[in-house]
Amino acid sequence: MDITFLLNGEVVSLSNVSPTTTLLDWLREDRGLTGTKEGCNEGDCGACSVMITDAQGSRALNGCILFLPQVNGKAVTTVEGMASADGALHPVQETMIEHHGSQCGFCTPGFIVSMATAHLNGATDHDVQLAGNLCRCTGYAPIIRAAEAAEGTPVPEHLRNLSGKLALDIPAPAKAEGAPHVQPESSDALAAWYLDNPDATLIAGATDVGLWVTKGFRDLGSVAFLNRCADLRGITEDETGLRIGAMTTLTEVEAKLAPLHPSLGSMLRRYGSTQVRNAATLGGNIANGSPIGDGPPALIALGATLHLRRGDTRREIALED
Repeated sequence: MDITFLLNGEVVSLSNVSPTTTLLDWLREDRGLTGTKEGCNEGDCGACSVMITDAQGSRALNGCILFLPQVNGKAVTTVEGMASADGALHPVQETMIEHHGSQCGFCTPGFIVSMATAHLNGATDHDVQLAGNLCRCTGYAPIIRAAEAAEGTPVPEHLRNLSGKLALDIPAPAKAEGAPHVQPESSDALAAWYLDNPDATLIAGATDVGLWVTKGFRDLGSVAFLNRCADLRGITEDETGLRIGAMTTLTEVEAKLAPLHPSLGSMLRRYGSTQVRNAATLGGNIANGSPIGDGPPALIALGATLHLRRGDTRREIALED
């Protein structure tokens, strides 16, 4: 597959990449950016955290279960890209030093990325933002103090308006196609392709499928990455209720539903971590039928209906059925 993305401000174009090469492995083994660490390799520890930016903004994700085609057309910022070109440290790097937030240092790059992303977004709920980053040394208190000390400090110039820079530098990302793998641009294109490739693996956020590769060492065969199907993402509301696209992330679901159903919001905040919720999709949570897919019971209680499609055939069923 051919992909194009920004890496710490530099345009990177890759050809014939394996669809199941993780961003973490590529950064470390091909690019020599070893600040991003491998800890658990399953999206639990946060040592591999990277900042991903697209038209929707910037968010922290786990690089260990993020496949390269998923960053096509996006901006990737690693811990190496947090300091300015002149060497000036990011405010969260400075406060981590001042407040002794690092001991052995293995987890520190991931913390820096998560803290810098939260700083960029103006998020100050540090216990939530850093829940996906584990540290065995510090007891977390100095890290939280460092995050609090960085609140309100200016965002470094090179990290401002990354979405705008992305639009200028990569106005038309690569198609990310290479038989037998695709990255369709719409649900219509996906439906037509999947009809011809019914045994293919569909990859949404990869928070579950990623482990099939990193832990199970599975060959996924033909794959379709759904992250560019814009019409499968988003939440709309009308007189009948809410309509949630299958590619809507759990972070987006929480933002919309928590004010309406506070108990559901509390449950959603227990889905993995911020990094996991930023990647995981509601459709994937339902479709995989995973034992750790906690969404269906709550959705059944809310009377959710599934809208299914095979080719041009569509039907609706109650989720409880």
